[in-house]
Amino acid sequence: MDKVRIENLYVETIIGFYHWEHEEPQPLQIDLELGTDFSDAFVSDDLPDALDYATLSRRVKQYCQASRFHLLEALCGGILKLIFTEFAVQSVKLVIRKPHALRDAIPSVECFRIREQMGINWPADKDFE
Repeated sequence: MDKVRIENLYVETIIGFYHWEHEEPQPLQIDLELGTDFSDAFVSDDLPDALDYATLSRRVKQYCQASRFHLLEALCGGILKLIFTEFAVQSVKLVIRKPHALRDAIPSVECFRIREQMGINWPADKDFE
């Protein structure tokens, strides 16, 4: 399986368990590793045959900015559903870091899912928001 990586995607969103965390957006850093198939793009050299990582990055940012979650884990689930619904990928590895949550460390969550685990066929019904 071929892979596209997007590293250190910067987003701001309202997220957190504590009341004070919902007063203003907080920065997050997102890494994505997307399993896909480059075979058609090898031959065509055409964007519709590849994974459009600019569009994918923009959609993840839009989703995060519009969302309100208590847990990074829940945000992970929403991002996974978005990606598998809108993009032809077979797998997603996702890391979300919350750099301002702790004084002496940067907490993060990491998850990996394949399309079958999510139960979303391609092309998918767009029912994630």
